[in-house]
Amino acid sequence: MADFKLGRIKFKWRGDWATSTAYVVDDIVKYGGNTYTVVTNHTSQSSSANFYTDIAYYSLHTEGLFFKGDWATSTHYRLNDLVKYGAFQYRTTTQHTSGASFEPAKFEVYGEGFQFEDSYSSSTTYQDGDVVTYGGYSYVYINTTPSSGNTPTDNSYWDVLTTGFKALGEYSHGTTYKTGDTIQYGGNNYVCIANHTNQYPSNSNGTVNSSYWVKNLEGFNYRAAYDAATTYNIGDVVRLTSTTYVAIQDRITNVSPDSDGTKWQVLAQGDSGAVLSTRGDIIRQGAAATERLPIGVSGTVLTTDGTDAVWGAPLGKNVIYVSNQGSDSFVGSQYQPYKTINYALSQATSGDIVEVSSISGGTGGTPSVYNDVVQSSSNGPGTGAKFRITTDGSSTPTVEIIDGGTGHVEGNTITVNGSSIGGASNLTFTVFSVSPGDVVYVLNGVYKENLPLIVPAGVTLRGESLRGTELHPASGTGTQVKTVSITTNVSGATNGTYNYVHASATNGSGVAASFVANVVISGGAASSVTIYHGGKGFAVGNTITIPSASIGNGGDLVLTVGSLENNNASKMLLLNNATNVTQFTFKGMTGTPGAGGQPKAAITSLDPSGSITSASPYVQNCTSSNAGATGIEIDGNLHSSGNKSILANDFTQINSDGIGVHAIGGGRGEMVSIFTYYCAKSFYAHSGGFIRGLNCSSAYGETGAVAEGTLASESPVLATTRGKLLKYDSTQFLGAATESDVQDCIATSGQGTATVSGAGGASARIFRTNISTDVFHIEAITGSFVDGETLTITKEDSSTFQVKAASSNAETGLTGALIPLDGVALANNNVITPGANIVFAGNSNYYRVSAVTETNTNYTGPDSSTIAIATVRLTSNIQSSDAVADNTDTTITTGFSNVRLTGHDFLDIGTGDIITSNYPGGPTQAPDQTDEVNEVTGGRVYFTSSDQNGDFRVGDLFRIQQATGIATLNADAFDLSGLSELQLGSIGAELGATINEFSTDESLGNDSNTAVPTERAIVGYTQRDQMGTGHLVPPTGTTAERPTGSNLKTGGIRYNSSLVTWEGYNGTQWTGLGGGNPWSTQTSDFTIASNDRVFVDTSGGAVTATLPASPQTGDQVSFIDLAGTFDTNNLTIARNSLKIMGATADLVVSTENSGIQLVYTGSAQGWKLTQNF
Repeated sequence: MADFKLGRIKFKWRGDWATSTAYVVDDIVKYGGNTYTVVTNHTSQSSSANFYTDIAYYSLHTEGLFFKGDWATSTHYRLNDLVKYGAFQYRTTTQHTSGASFEPAKFEVYGEGFQFEDSYSSSTTYQDGDVVTYGGYSYVYINTTPSSGNTPTDNSYWDVLTTGFKALGEYSHGTTYKTGDTIQYGGNNYVCIANHTNQYPSNSNGTVNSSYWVKNLEGFNYRAAYDAATTYNIGDVVRLTSTTYVAIQDRITNVSPDSDGTKWQVLAQGDSGAVLSTRGDIIRQGAAATERLPIGVSGTVLTTDGTDAVWGAPLGKNVIYVSNQGSDSFVGSQYQPYKTINYALSQATSGDIVEVSSISGGTGGTPSVYNDVVQSSSNGPGTGAKFRITTDGSSTPTVEIIDGGTGHVEGNTITVNGSSIGGASNLTFTVFSVSPGDVVYVLNGVYKENLPLIVPAGVTLRGESLRGTELHPASGTGTQVKTVSITTNVSGATNGTYNYVHASATNGSGVAASFVANVVISGGAASSVTIYHGGKGFAVGNTITIPSASIGNGGDLVLTVGSLENNNASKMLLLNNATNVTQFTFKGMTGTPGAGGQPKAAITSLDPSGSITSASPYVQNCTSSNAGATGIEIDGNLHSSGNKSILANDFTQINSDGIGVHAIGGGRGEMVSIFTYYCAKSFYAHSGGFIRGLNCSSAYGETGAVAEGTLASESPVLATTRGKLLKYDSTQFLGAATESDVQDCIATSGQGTATVSGAGGASARIFRTNISTDVFHIEAITGSFVDGETLTITKEDSSTFQVKAASSNAETGLTGALIPLDGVALANNNVITPGANIVFAGNSNYYRVSAVTETNTNYTGPDSSTIAIATVRLTSNIQSSDAVADNTDTTITTGFSNVRLTGHDFLDIGTGDIITSNYPGGPTQAPDQTDEVNEVTGGRVYFTSSDQNGDFRVGDLFRIQQATGIATLNADAFDLSGLSELQLGSIGAELGATINEFSTDESLGNDSNTAVPTERAIVGYTQRDQMGTGHLVPPTGTTAERPTGSNLKTGGIRYNSSLVTWEGYNGTQWTGLGGGNPWSTQTSDFTIASNDRVFVDTSGGAVTATLPASPQTGDQVSFIDLAGTFDTNNLTIARNSLKIMGATADLVVSTENSGIQLVYTGSAQGWKLTQNF
C-alpha cells in the first residue's frame, strides 16, 4: 500500500486569470464568478474571450457569481456573470461577447423585479418588468422578447398593473385619447374607456358615445351671451336677452335658444320685454313695438332706408382707406382706415367679387342675418370671400359682399355651407363680376413710410389730392438690402458672370424674388456678389438664397444681409402689372444708394418680383420733388419676360441733378405731358431702353434727351467687310479710255469679276466700281499697288483699258458711305434693316445703315466658295483716318437706346440745377442748344421740338428760327417720294419767300414764288417736252470762267460769251455743240486737238499744225485760210506718226483761201479729207 504524504499536496492562489501567462499544475485562478485549478502546465491565451478554448487545462474548483452591472453591447460575458437588463437580473449560462441586442437564450433569470420607465413612448424598447403609465392606467411589460411600438393595450406584451384617471382638461377634437383619460366636454365630465381619435363624448342628440366614453359627472358650463357663430355642446349655458338656456343636444350652431326647444331648454326665465342679446345691439322702434337691431358688420355705418334705421351696405373691401388718424388694427374702411400705406398695400388684392348673380338654395333653417359668412368652396381659384346673408327660411336669401376675397373669376360658382346660415340648405351663387384690383385710397396728409412699397398687380394707389397727399420716406433704414456677405458658397460651378439673377428663398419676411444680384463664378466658387436690386422686406441677418441653376449648378449660394439702405436712398414704389398710382406728391428721396444697378434713388420703378404681362403700370397726375433722384425708372434687366414698361401722364419731375425718366436694358416708357425741371438728364434711355414722349418738356437742367448704348442681350448680325479700295486718277486715262470704261467693266455691281493689275506686279479682282469717288472695290488682292502706277483693267468681256493709280494713298481700306460685306448671316434676306447701327472692329464710331443693296445669298467668291454678300449705305462717311481693313469683323444691331419726342419743349437746357438756373433770376451758366439732344455710342433721339428762342426743329433735318424767319432744310436727308401736294401754311417771315405748295405741274405754268416743283415735275419739264414755246437759257460765261476741278463734269453745257457760241465738256475737253470745238485762231506752229476748228493766219509766215497723237475713230479737225496767204506761206499738216490719205507723208496746203476738214478713220488709212475748199 502506497504512502499518502500530506506535505506534498499544495495549491498556489494566482488571483484573477490573466492572458499570456504561464500557469503550472495546482495553480488556482479566478475567472468570472468561478475558481479553477490548473491541471496541465501551459501559457494562457492572449485574449480573455478565449479562456474556454483551453478549458481542458483546468478543473472547476469552486462556483460563484460575479455582478457586472447593466447589460451592455460588445462585452464578453463569462459563465456565472450576473447582469441587470430591464427590471430583471440574469446569470450567464453561455459564455459569449454581446451583440447589438440582448440574447435571452444565453442567460437565465436570476431575479425578477419592476423598473418604472415613465409615460409610454412608441420609440422606446421595453423589457420584462418595465412599468409605464398610459392614460390613467399603469402597465408592466411581460414579453420575454424586448420590443418597441407595441402599445400597452396589447395583452401579448403588457399587463395592467394599476387602474386610475388622468385629467386632461377640456376636450380637443383630433387629440388621441387613451383609457383612463378624463376630460370636460360642455357641462359634463367623461372618462375614456377605449383608445381613439376624433370620437366626441356625446352624440349630436345628446346621448353618450358609449363605445368610447362614460359620463363621470354632469353639470353646466356658462358661455355668456349667445353667439350665432359659436358652436355649443351639451351642458353649455347661454344668455339670450334676459333668459338663460342650457344645451340638451350637442354641437349646436346658428340655432337661437328661443327658437328650438329640442336643442335648448330654459334654465332661468328672464324679463319677456327685454330685446337686447348681443354686445353692440341697439333698440329701434319697429312696426308695433321696440325691437333689437343687431350689431352691424365692422366698419359699416348706421343709416336709414326711409322707414327704419339700418346698417349701411358693406363696401366689399374693394376700396381700402388710409389716414394719418387710422390704425393698422382697423379694418381699412372709410370709418376705420388703416394708418400706413405699407400695411394697406399688403392687404390689397385683385380678383375681388363685386357682384353676384343666380342665387340658389339657402332655404330652411333658422331665419336670421348671418354676418361674416365665409365661402365654403368655389369651382375656381378664388378664396377668402365673406358675405352678410339674410334668410327667412323659405325664399331666396339676400347676399351682400363684406369682403370680395381674392383671385376670383367671372362665372365661378361659390358655395356657402348651410350650417353657416342656421342649418339652411347649401347656398350657391355665380360670380357676376370681379374687381380688376383694389383701390387704396389715401386721405390728405403726410405719410412717412418704410420703403420700398410694393403696389400689387391690378391695385390702384390713389391720393385724395395732388398737393394734399404727400408720401415721404421714414427716417432711418428701410427693408432694401445694401450689403451682403457669403454664408454658404458654391463649389464646382461653371465659371462665368451671371447677371440679373433672382433669389429664390429667404428665412425672413422679405420677397425673395425681389432681390437681384450679379454673381461672378471663378474657380468654381462665387468670387463676388454685386447687388443689382436690394428688393423689399428684408432685415439685417436674414439669409437670401440664390438657386444653383441660376449660377452654374454648383449648389445654392446663401448670402446674409449685412446692412440695409436708408429709406431716402431706396426705391419708393415698386410697380406691377396693371397697377395705377395717382394724385401724390413725392418728397424726401434725397439719399444716395450704397448698392444697386442704378446710382440714384427712384420714386417709381418696376417690381423685380413681378412681370408686366397685360397692362403697363400707370402713374398719373403726380409730382416728384426729390433732388438727385429718378422720378420714373424702367429697368428692363429686372424682368426676363413681359413688356418691361411704365406709362405716365402729367407726372411732373422737379429732380434737381436727378433724372426725370430713365429707361434701361429694354425697359420701355410711354410718357405723356411729363414736365421735367433742373434734371441732370430729363429723358434718358440707356442700354437699349426706349422712351416715347408726347407733349412733354425739359426745363433747365444739364441735358435734355439722352440716348446711350445698345441692348446687351440682343443677338447681333455678324459679318465681315469685303475688300479694299483702289483709287484711280480720272484725269489720267490712257489711250482712248474714259470713265465709261470704268462703268461698264463689270455687269453687276457687287458681283464683278473684272481684274486689275499694276505695273509693279500687284493684281486683284474688281467686284464693284464707284465713278463718283473714282475707286475700284477690289478683293483677292496679290501684292501691293503703287501710287501713280499704270493700272491695266481687264473687263468681264476680256477687253482692256488703262488708267493711272491715284498719286497718293491709291490702295486703302474702305472709306466713304458704301461698305461691302459678306458673311453667313447675310444668307437670310433682309437680315440687315435700314436704320440699324453698324460697328467695325477697331473703330469706336457707331454708323447707321440707310440702305442695303447688291445682296446675293448664293454668291461664288474669288476662291470658288459660296458666300452671302450685301453692300450697306451709311448715313455718314467713314473718313480716311478710320479706313476699315479687309475682313474686319462687323456688328449690326437694332436694339439701340431710343428717345422719341413729339411736340417737345426745351427751355434753357444747359443752365443746370436749381442753384445755377437761379429761376426766376438769371442763370449763372448759359443755356446751350447742343445739350438739348445727346446721342452716345449708338443711341438715337428722334424729336420735334421748340425752345426758348422759338427755334422749331425736326431732328437735325429741318429748323425754323421763328425769331428771324430763317428756315434751314437738310435737303439730302429728305425723301418726299409719293407726295403730290404738301400744304405747309406759311413757314416764312418777312424775309425770303413763303412756300405753301409742292407742285406736280410739269409745265411749271404758274411761274409762282409760293410753289416748289416735285421731282417728277422737274423731270417732266426738262425731259418730256413740257417747256412750252419759249427758250432754255444755260449758264453763260467767258472762256476764262469755265468750271474746273470737281465742278467740271462730263456732259456739261454752257454758252461761251467770249466765243459767242454753245460749248460742252466731253470728259477731256470743251467742244462746240454744233459738231466740233469752238473756232480759234492760230498764227504760229501748234498741235491741234481732236474736233478743233482753227482759223490759220499765215500772213506772218508758214505754219505747221501737228495732228493729235491718239485720236479716236471719227475725230475731226478743220482748217481755214484766214488771211488768204496759204499760197505764199503754206500750211503744213504734220501727220504725227499717223497716215494721211493712207500715205505716210505730211500734207501741205498751198491754195489761198482754202479750207479743209480731216476725219480719223483708223490706223490703216489714217486721216481722210471730207472737205476741200
